[in-house]
Amino acid sequence: MGSSIWDAKVYGSYSVKTASMSREEIFTNRSGCHDDLNPAKFDVRESCDSLQNPNSTPIIIGVDETGSMGFLAEEIIKKGLGVIVEGIRNRKPVPDPHILLAAIGDCCCDQAPIQTTQFEADVCIVDQIEKFYLEGNGGGNNGESYPVLWWFAQNKTRCDAIIKRNRKGFLFTIGDECPLPLLAKEHINMFMNGSVEADVRIEDLLREMEAQWEVFHLITPTGATKRQNAIEVWRELLGERAITIKDSSRLGEIIVSIMQVIEGEDSTKVINSWDGDTSLAVGSAVQDLVKVQSGDVSSIEVIDV
Repeated sequence: MGSSIWDAKVYGSYSVKTASMSREEIFTNRSGCHDDLNPAKFDVRESCDSLQNPNSTPIIIGVDETGSMGFLAEEIIKKGLGVIVEGIRNRKPVPDPHILLAAIGDCCCDQAPIQTTQFEADVCIVDQIEKFYLEGNGGGNNGESYPVLWWFAQNKTRCDAIIKRNRKGFLFTIGDECPLPLLAKEHINMFMNGSVEADVRIEDLLREMEAQWEVFHLITPTGATKRQNAIEVWRELLGERAITIKDSSRLGEIIVSIMQVIEGEDSTKVINSWDGDTSLAVGSAVQDLVKVQSGDVSSIEVIDV
């Protein structure tokens, strides 16, 4: 997928249309995971080079849809998606972005803990996003199944950038809670039609993934974040690629800026390229990511917004 080109005017019209719509008016699916988005119903999602996108870059963005976190999907579809795609196309940290958006829940208690669009390069992705089932549950088990998206990326995607050019994709998860420490084999097999014979430790999965994906988690703090010491847990797992943000309306700008700095742009210039409050939010997220340019990923330091 991803053989077309983004049309900013079409997305702008969509954004205007949905600006005054409620979450419930946009996401009308009340009957569970749509077959089109269900990883148990398909083999792989593909990010393929094409005439329009000859140097495709896969970018996966997974939003927590449990509890009060459903606002993340709303924020992305109304504004953030346009900021991300248009920001990448204008600022060019990577070529030919192919976006896959995922909704993430809790494999231990949700009916639909992972839902994914295709990789897309054009506005047709919004039609798929609108099919998300915002279950809004989660459980009282001190975490959500964010790493289920890591397993998906590693086992149910086929990306030309990785296969042909040995170039990493980008993967962002966004949410407020800790990651559950294990992916149970029965959950992988049930929700993604896997065939694994043992539970998967997320640390082992992360080490496997990092050869092919630049992995980040953006923490949107709530009371649950503090109760679970989620920031500390994420930072122990990802180092300072666990980034705390407080202004979710700047998600798109932060994601684009992270990509710019990871790809070698000067962090000060990136920060100063934004105005006002956006510059402050971006600065807190990326100012020390410049260290990645020297290859020292483990020592990156990012401060909270």
